[in-house]
Amino acid sequence: MKLPSYLVVFALVAASGPSLVAQSFSGSIEPRLGWYWGSSQLLPLTQDLVVGIDGKVGDKDMPTAQYKAGFDASYDPSTAATTAELGETWIKLFAGPFDISAGNQVLAWGSTDAFTPSDVVNPQDLSIPVDPVKKPVPLGRIVYNGDILTVDLVAEPYWVAPTLPGPRWTPASPLPATLDPISISWDNVSYGGHAKLSLDLLEGLDIGLTAYRGRSYTPTATVNFAGVYPSSISLDYDRLTLLGADAVFVPGGGFLLKTDWGYRTLRDSSIVAPEAGAASLQGVSGFEYRIGQLQLIGEYVLDWAKGTASAGDTVGHSLVGIASMDVGSRTSLKVAAIYDFKASGGMVAPQASYTLADGLQLNCDMFFFYGSTDGSSLLWKTWNGDSLGRVSLKYSF
Repeated sequence: MKLPSYLVVFALVAASGPSLVAQSFSGSIEPRLGWYWGSSQLLPLTQDLVVGIDGKVGDKDMPTAQYKAGFDASYDPSTAATTAELGETWIKLFAGPFDISAGNQVLAWGSTDAFTPSDVVNPQDLSIPVDPVKKPVPLGRIVYNGDILTVDLVAEPYWVAPTLPGPRWTPASPLPATLDPISISWDNVSYGGHAKLSLDLLEGLDIGLTAYRGRSYTPTATVNFAGVYPSSISLDYDRLTLLGADAVFVPGGGFLLKTDWGYRTLRDSSIVAPEAGAASLQGVSGFEYRIGQLQLIGEYVLDWAKGTASAGDTVGHSLVGIASMDVGSRTSLKVAAIYDFKASGGMVAPQASYTLADGLQLNCDMFFFYGSTDGSSLLWKTWNGDSLGRVSLKYSF
C-alpha cells in the first residue's frame, strides 16, 4: 500500500536528469538504555535507525519541485521484535502560490505546545505515552500561500492505526485494533483543512480555523458479554468530526500568547446536540516567553466530555509548565511538568543533551510520576511504578 510513494519519488529523480539539484543523504542511529526507578537493572530500549534522501528539482533557489524518501527501522531487545517501514516519503510541486504534495507526510496544525486539540491528522506512536511521536501517513495535500491567508487542505485515502502503549503503561496488555488500517472504503477516508489569517497587529496576530472529518486515533473500549458475564474487550475507532480554532498573538517584549480549541463528536453524532458520550471539548491557553537563552512555556488545559445516562458530564483542569535553555554551545537543559487537578497527580520530566562532537549527541531524560493513593488518580497512580530514566547516544549523518 505504501510502495507508490517511493515509485513517485524515483520516477521524479529519473525524469529530472541534470535539473536535479541539492540532493542529500541523511539519517541517524540512536541506541538507548533505560531503567525504572526502584530497579537496579538497566533495560535495553528500542534502537532506532532513520535514513532518508531529499532534494530539489530545477533551480536551487526557485525549484519546481522538492522530494524526500525516508526509511525507519527499530529493534526492541526486550521482545526481539524488529519493525521496518516508510518514514516521510513525499513529492511536492510548486505552482505559483500553491504547494501540491503527495506521500507519507507529517503535519502540524494548531498553535500550542504540550496539548494540541486541532492537530489530529497524524496518529502517534504511544509506546511510551508520555513521549509520543507522530507517525507519517499517506496524504494528498494542497497548500495555498497568500499574503495574509494560508489554506491547507488534506485527504487521507486510508486509516493508519496508532501504536498503542506497551504493557507497563496500561492496566492490561494492549488490545489489537478491530479496524483493518489498509481496507479501502469511504469510511476510512479522512479529509479536512486548516485556514490561517495573518494580521499586522502589534508584532503579529495569527488566527486559524480547522475542520476535519475522519476516524479517531483514540480507541473506544467496548465490553462484550456472554450472558451476564464479560467475555472480552474490543477497541473501536469511531468516526470523528472536529471543529477547531487557534490563535497566536505577539504583543512584544519577548511574549507570545497562544490558544487552541478543539470540539469533537463521534459516531456521526450531531454537532449541536450530540448523543450521550459522543462529544468532547479541549481548550488550551498559555504563553511563551523568551529572555536570552531561556524559554518559558505555560499552559492551562480544559477538558470537557459529555456524559451518559448513568454518569454526568466530566470536566478536568490541568496546568503545564516547560522551561528550556542552552548552556554554552554544547549543552541543552529542559524540564517539563504537568499537574492534573481532577486526578490530583501529574509528571515532572527533566531532560538534558550534550553534543560530544559534530553529529554525535548524548541525551538523558527522566519521567517522574506522582498521584494520590486513594484511587482518585487512576492514571498517575498506575504510572507511579513506571517512573523512567533513559540515556541515548544519537549519531546523525
